[in-house]
Amino acid sequence: MKKISKILIGSFALMILFTVFSANTVFATESSIDINDDTYQTRIQANNRVMFQFRERTRLTFNSTVNIDVNINCDSLRIGVKSFEIEVECEQDLQMNMTCTEEQAELGLLMGNRYTVRNRHRFLYQEGFCVSIQCNNSGEIQAKLKIEANHQNRIGTWAYYDETSEEWISVPTTIEDGYLVTETDHFSYWTVLIPEAENNLLIYLGLISIVGILAVISVIFLRRRK
Repeated sequence: MKKISKILIGSFALMILFTVFSANTVFATESSIDINDDTYQTRIQANNRVMFQFRERTRLTFNSTVNIDVNINCDSLRIGVKSFEIEVECEQDLQMNMTCTEEQAELGLLMGNRYTVRNRHRFLYQEGFCVSIQCNNSGEIQAKLKIEANHQNRIGTWAYYDETSEEWISVPTTIEDGYLVTETDHFSYWTVLIPEAENNLLIYLGLISIVGILAVISVIFLRRRK
């Protein structure tokens, strides 16, 4: 009787482990799709992580709690090698249009341009990636936007374009697992801006050094004249 009980308990434990493993396998579903074009339409199934790689350059990864019918337009030839991810939590399925460009001229977003945002801080645009996201959903959306961090953008901040004030608004940004990450409850034009604080500090220190050198030269010259 004891042996039979042990066998039944063991079998039950194995069934639980198998069920847990199977559930984890379902929720960890991940796929990769190579696209040799600039446009792509598809349905992304809920709880599936899907990565689209355009022309072996720009990688766009989706992860959502609902189904998404997405229409993607990605100018990968100009954007180059970038890795962008979006995670979405929502209560109903979405229809999404996503456009990724290197610049956004109509919003004044051009490579090398400088911007003064709402907090009066100055930023530089050099990321070469701007994403426009539009959805049909009128309910609440919680999303994470991520872009792979590198030595150039590591001090950067995500920013969105406010159409009412016609300016870029920087938002809190963190670095998680090698990505610049922000959280948002709305979609718009989004990009990464680089604060000029460090550049200004270097310029300031450079000017101080030049002034100091000129002062030393002046002192030496005056002493020689005496």
